[in-house]
Amino acid sequence: MAKISVIWRTLTVTRNPLVVLSLKRGNSRKTVSFRNGSTYCLNWSQFRVFRDNYQSLTKYSLTQVENDQFKIADKRSEVVCAAELLPMLFNLMQDFGIHQENDVFHLKNEKQELVGSLSMLVCIRELRTGEYECDYKDKVVLDVGGFEGESAVYFWGKGAKKIIIYEPVAAHIEAIKKNVALNHIEAEIHPFGIGNQNGTQIIRYNETDPGFGILSKGAKSVEIKISDVSKVIEESGAEIGKFDCEGAEESLVGVPAEILQKILYYIIEVHSLAISRAVHGKFLSAGFTLEKEIPKPGEFSVLIFKKGSASKT
Repeated sequence: MAKISVIWRTLTVTRNPLVVLSLKRGNSRKTVSFRNGSTYCLNWSQFRVFRDNYQSLTKYSLTQVENDQFKIADKRSEVVCAAELLPMLFNLMQDFGIHQENDVFHLKNEKQELVGSLSMLVCIRELRTGEYECDYKDKVVLDVGGFEGESAVYFWGKGAKKIIIYEPVAAHIEAIKKNVALNHIEAEIHPFGIGNQNGTQIIRYNETDPGFGILSKGAKSVEIKISDVSKVIEESGAEIGKFDCEGAEESLVGVPAEILQKILYYIIEVHSLAISRAVHGKFLSAGFTLEKEIPKPGEFSVLIFKKGSASKT
């Protein structure tokens, strides 16, 4: 049975609620009129997005281009996307002007400028949730799994003095270089993944999106270069280490404690319960405490460790 609050929200945002109710009972599209005067041909899942983000709908110009393509615009931005992506765009457009050229997106505000794929926008949205929040001021950050450079831009914006980036995908490296240059970032860029020793590894995949890594599967394959994670940590001189490398974070379990301790603060996204348990045990035995664990969908979570500090509850 629908919650009263959801029913009330439907009634308060639409002019033809009976049409909306008929949408829920079938797979058809129907013309839905909203109280701000706009009208769209929607299915049920699209209507739910519009209903739950109605206040944002009233702030922007939104036109339907195709069945599931909507152009969202204001004085700074113009983007075409599917209905399911509108909440993310509404969020980002609060702080950025956004334009696109085919599949390339350009974000800009008074402090930052980024160029990259739709997947990069998803990553920027995640960064804005606060899971990477800490004191970066005048610190060297080791960024393992740099993707398209959005995390480097984030760390730089938080006051980091240098970012050391590891990313094995050539196309991502090109995006990183652009974003480092656009934001005048002091950075080292290394075209490698990480592992327990130097070498190469074959990765199976479908897309080189944020899920690309040793856990990904697909019809395509590529050989990437791997750097020994112990040497990466030891030679970085970093005070903060961020690891988001789609399963390769498990290699941290084999790093000697005295080398792990060269970095004082770790932010690690783990991609299975088994890896989470192994990494957790390793860091506790190496003299770190778990500052925070942030659950994510599926078996993912972000583990934040600090050397020799008292655990926070």
